Amino acid sequence: MDPVSAARALVEEMFPGALYAFVGGSVLTERRTSASDLDVVVVLDGLTTPYRESLRWREWPVELFVHSETSLDVYLDKDFGRRQPSLARMCAEGAVLADRTGGRASDLQSALGERLSAGPGDPSDTQVERARYAVSDLLDDLSGATDPGEQAFIRWALVQDTARLALSVGRKWHGSGKWLLRELREHDPALAEALLAAREDPVRLAAVASDVLERAGGRLWEGYRAEGDPFHQPLRHIASGQLSGDTAQSSGMRRLAAISGDTAGSARLWMGQTHVSPATRSSDHHHGASETAIYVVSGTPSFVFLQDSREVRLDAGPGDYIYVPPYVPHREENPDPSQEAVVVIARSTQEAIVVNLPSLSG
Repeated sequence: MDPVSAARALVEEMFPGALYAFVGGSVLTERRTSASDLDVVVVLDGLTTPYRESLRWREWPVELFVHSETSLDVYLDKDFGRRQPSLARMCAEGAVLADRTGGRASDLQSALGERLSAGPGDPSDTQVERARYAVSDLLDDLSGATDPGEQAFIRWALVQDTARLALSVGRKWHGSGKWLLRELREHDPALAEALLAAREDPVRLAAVASDVLERAGGRLWEGYRAEGDPFHQPLRHIASGQLSGDTAQSSGMRRLAAISGDTAGSARLWMGQTHVSPATRSSDHHHGASETAIYVVSGTPSFVFLQDSREVRLDAGPGDYIYVPPYVPHREENPDPSQEAVVVIARSTQEAIVVNLPSLSG
């Protein structure tokens, strides 16, 4: 059975209600080997916890990546943010195995294809300087290494860091393992072969790495300085009348920012108030990568989430605390017909991330 037919049969058997699914990876290309597995991305409606699973199905080695549409978006963004879009390639360059959504799978493929083609953009000056410093430092280590084992590890680290530096300044995506080599071969095949040929020869490897460094701005060790003074920052006072409503909102709630990047220059913290009107409920939503801590000031708000596909309700009162983990769909309700509920919220990100959802299942 060919890999696409096998993957389609797997999805039909294991996930008959899947919204859509893809198969991707080396198994669909001329690089396929006897060890190539089926990389299968499955998107389910109502999945509360995404997961990855390795298994064997009818003698096929399989890597499953099972998501809701919400978690898939989150994981794709994480990969793009680290310039290593492996999941995006599985979806964009793979084959559609099922689509019960009227075309969302092909729409996603098109959108991801455009994003992949556009590349990751220019790295920041700080990122380039850090990469130049790392390669320069490895070159110094290589020139002084006398232990054969240490030299072997330094050589391999230098091969990889040189490849990543070349990809970064070339505005190309990164990869890990064999995919780092594939990305480099696509971008600069001559450099890829030069690194491979020189990986056992310290003198040749140093010459190849030095050439890449020159393209990136030259060696950087003496004089490299990464500045930062976390100890002498001014305190900021945000008075009660200075809270800002210019922040993310959900229907049924009114959020006011007190501490944020805009109001106080915070880097990893958001804090503010939320007001829930009497007899109302918020839309279903999550807060992205933020951890959220909630302190109830007044009223009797309820917090609703899914556990084992069933709604769970936490009823709270003044003085109570609630913790919301990252990416967990939930909503706030105020069942009191006459009194609004007021809570103070602290989040572990600079801004108030709010992703409104069609339901608690994502």
